[in-house]
Amino acid sequence: LIQKIDSHKGVLFTSSYEFPGRYARWSLGFVDPPLEVSGKANQCTIKALNDRGKVLLPAVEKAMQELKQQNVLAEVTVFQDTTPGDGTVAAMVQIDVTV
Repeated sequence: LIQKIDSHKGVLFTSSYEFPGRYARWSLGFVDPPLEVSGKANQCTIKALNDRGKVLLPAVEKAMQELKQQNVLAEVTVFQDTTPGDGTVAAMVQIDVTV
């Protein structure tokens, strides 16, 4: 995992704090996540990084649209792949939201 993080998106969290009977050392990490969430000020972008992310984005969009309906978000913009020529529906690739 440590070697892959140098060349792939991912994260590694570790805690070396230990207190017998209460806290233990731990590590948690992953590489090649399906989604990337980034933000600045009142803007947030949720981007599909691979096919697994494209599967998750419709559920994320539904949640963001519900927050817009509740006036929590000011705007929700969905970006899709270029429409394929075979008549299939283009996959969602990014959602931008404004608070």
